[in-house]
Amino acid sequence: MLRFFKVLAGLAAVGLIVYGMSPLANETRWLQCLWAATFLGGFAIWPIRSQRATGISNGTQNLALVLLIGFTMLTVQLLRLQVVKASEIYNRSVIDEAGNPTSNPRPGLEGGKIKRGSIFDAQGAVIAENIVTENNFSHRTYPIGEQYDINAFGHILGYVSTRYGIAGGIEETFDPYLSGRKGNSWANLQNEIFHRPQIGNNLQLTINADLQNRAYQALQGRVGSVVVLDVKTGAIRAMVSNPSFDPDQLTFDTNTDDIAAENARIDEYWNGLLGNEGRPLIYRATQGLYPPGSTFKTVTAVGVLNNPEVGKPEDISCPNRFVADQQVSEEFAVRNAIEDEERYIVDKYGSNYGLDGVYAFSCNTAFAQYGLRLQSDNRNLLAEQAERFHVYTPANLPEDGDLTDLPSAPSSLYSGDDGATWWKQPAAHADTAFGQGRLQVTPLVMAQIAQAIGNNGTMMKPYLVERITTPEGGELFRAKPRKIGEPLTPQVAQRMYQSMQAVIDRGWSGATAAGVPGVTVGGKSGTAENPHGDPHAWFISIAPLEDPRYAVAVMVENGGEGTSVGGSLAGLVMAAALEIAP
Repeated sequence: MLRFFKVLAGLAAVGLIVYGMSPLANETRWLQCLWAATFLGGFAIWPIRSQRATGISNGTQNLALVLLIGFTMLTVQLLRLQVVKASEIYNRSVIDEAGNPTSNPRPGLEGGKIKRGSIFDAQGAVIAENIVTENNFSHRTYPIGEQYDINAFGHILGYVSTRYGIAGGIEETFDPYLSGRKGNSWANLQNEIFHRPQIGNNLQLTINADLQNRAYQALQGRVGSVVVLDVKTGAIRAMVSNPSFDPDQLTFDTNTDDIAAENARIDEYWNGLLGNEGRPLIYRATQGLYPPGSTFKTVTAVGVLNNPEVGKPEDISCPNRFVADQQVSEEFAVRNAIEDEERYIVDKYGSNYGLDGVYAFSCNTAFAQYGLRLQSDNRNLLAEQAERFHVYTPANLPEDGDLTDLPSAPSSLYSGDDGATWWKQPAAHADTAFGQGRLQVTPLVMAQIAQAIGNNGTMMKPYLVERITTPEGGELFRAKPRKIGEPLTPQVAQRMYQSMQAVIDRGWSGATAAGVPGVTVGGKSGTAENPHGDPHAWFISIAPLEDPRYAVAVMVENGGEGTSVGGSLAGLVMAAALEIAP
């Protein structure tokens, strides 16, 4: 019987070690597994009295066994760090809650011996490349900065620094290809044998450099983000965030004669980034989480149209106030942004205004009613619809939240330790349905929602890298557009075109700024309440509605009204996209 338990303990020890070989972010779990495996392994190999060696004292045997177990566990830990997780540790970078990144500087130092691959935009313009100096060292340069503001490309690219490593953006995500460690093993082996400099592979991105720059300039220094997606493929044509940074300022100039001064220059710029209250190292497009305001009414509207029996899209009213839960204080009643809003709707649509009217004029009380209709004891149709658009309940948050080629934060319907309890309240569904509550979404996800509607209900995976090629021009990778869901039917998508066009043509006058002369545009504004200051301004749009080509999402922190600030910004960006690539 004892032998059976020893075998069982040995198997359990092995199982714990395998289970513990987990992502580095969960180091505590690994150490717990390692300690537990140590004791189980010790029990498994500890000899019983009849198995003791003769001629050697028990104390000596015990000491030898303890040392054997200890060195075995140490070997396992070293194997994990030096082999299993070596690449992950080598390239790892972490951004703390204050937005300060920490990374291994060695890749940047070794990068001086590598002719790193070039990065091009969709039209072939060189965004980043390496030049080799007279001392045979190589450093990163950014030719695109000669034509456009290099800050427009900071987050997309990331940085390559001998002082602070390789972190952020495409430079980090695709470092194995850009550094040449992946994609051309035979050439790498030859270079190593003959002591030739290693040459990396080249990346062609989906972004249009001109559109990227114009989107960045459209922000006019305001804190926020702009995303432009190709409706048919999901390709990212522009994705900017402000404040940003100049990656060239973090690159060591290998031509310098004063190394100390060059390092001091880089440190000064770096410390300035860390001390900037705007947190310029955070990519707001993919990592910034915000309440979406009334743009989320788009999700609710789709949920109502997908479930017309319970949603009753045309049977709706827009009272000045709506109490979702009679047990809650009157002060928590849902109210509209404008008193007597219904008279404006009736003036444009008549008394039977239905979904189009309340969507165009963004009636909070109407969407609060829709939110309650979409939930029951057994199902929550609003949550189901939101998750089809990649806005999740905490229980269903994906472990890998990356929606594209860059790290991205998952969007959620609610959060907090009491979130599950809060979500059971009728008021929670009412508030969420019109875009407030505890919703937290990224600008990229809101662009995806618009993209799915524009693509007749099919959501595509956003992507940034179009193809990867070897230094000789051979193709290693070419992106293929990939469907990731169908959150609405083609019929509902066509119905949403009608509602979104009404926002521009018949809704509040400020939304007309989102229009483009000669083009039929559909959109939705959002003014998201913010407990820390002025509301965030949102706008999402698709155009041309006859055959949508682009989806745009803009967010301006503390920007105020979405119809004016968000709408005008979205209009500028959409016009630029259609002008550059109609």
